[in-house]
Amino acid sequence: MKKDLIFNTNVVRSLFQYISKPLMVFVILTVPLLLNSCSYFQNDGGYNLDKQIERQQAAHELISEPVLEEKRTAGEFEELGDRYLSRGDLNRAYIYYVKGLGVEPDNVSIVHKQGGLLLKKSKFIEAEAVYEKLIAINSEDSVALEGRAKAYFGLGKFVEAEQDFFAALEINSEQYQSHEFLGLIYSRQQKYDQAITRFKTALAYQPRDVTISNNLAVTYYLNGNFEESVQLLKTLVKISNNKKIYNNLALAYFQLGFYEEAMDSFKRGAENVAVAYNNMGYEFLTIKKYREAILAFEKAIDLYPKFYPSAQKNLDIAKHELSNAVTDASY
Repeated sequence: MKKDLIFNTNVVRSLFQYISKPLMVFVILTVPLLLNSCSYFQNDGGYNLDKQIERQQAAHELISEPVLEEKRTAGEFEELGDRYLSRGDLNRAYIYYVKGLGVEPDNVSIVHKQGGLLLKKSKFIEAEAVYEKLIAINSEDSVALEGRAKAYFGLGKFVEAEQDFFAALEINSEQYQSHEFLGLIYSRQQKYDQAITRFKTALAYQPRDVTISNNLAVTYYLNGNFEESVQLLKTLVKISNNKKIYNNLALAYFQLGFYEEAMDSFKRGAENVAVAYNNMGYEFLTIKKYREAILAFEKAIDLYPKFYPSAQKNLDIAKHELSNAVTDASY
């Protein structure tokens, strides 16, 4: 069973996969693009967010807003949008921002909030257009440059994203998310030393950010700095209840040969103990410790046989590889 070694960040906090060796998948959770998302960036340009939201909310609007809304100012619509945003109601917040822009199409404050919500909804093509508008209004708008870079990142346009993140930092070097996203780009490119530098810079501005710290720990792991990874992850599990961080710690422990500690961390990071044994067996399998892998897979199957056809497949692979190894050794 594949495990998640997560990179975390927070605006789309979405997923990217890093495959560093057979059977191992590292998953990066990215930056604040979406405050409450854990899904892959989606490229869904054919979707018209404005119309869809308005269709969903039209009936409710007629009932709950009998007042003549056209008499409201752009600022009043923005305030309503902010109120719904604070409640986590992104759709209604977006509606009121759009209505505010109907009154003042070039209201920079509202346009920024529109762009931010589009990023949170993973509507990167639409977000790109919004930030293009803001940059046309003010080419020195570092927040807009960062926003467009996030949209490019979500669309997989990493070269363009990198350029915009640098442009934003030239104007305001304290925009920590630009540093964080650059770290993600460099990790994706396996430029781990550069990624580490960027994550450390981001942490200098946001030292309590678990997401950035986890990204740094994962980058240490990918760069072979397992001791650094363990030390940082041991700190993170004390302040975060994210089970994937325990899985990251387990993987780092395993690379150092601390198998008991790895197993304990897998247990803390798994939904049940059977998963932890399967994960441990999987790791043993990748380093050709077939006997240890067989024992772990058998334990997983024994604990939860119906749930683990994958463990049975892994067990069969481990037995087959052990048989081959014994045969080769006999020659």
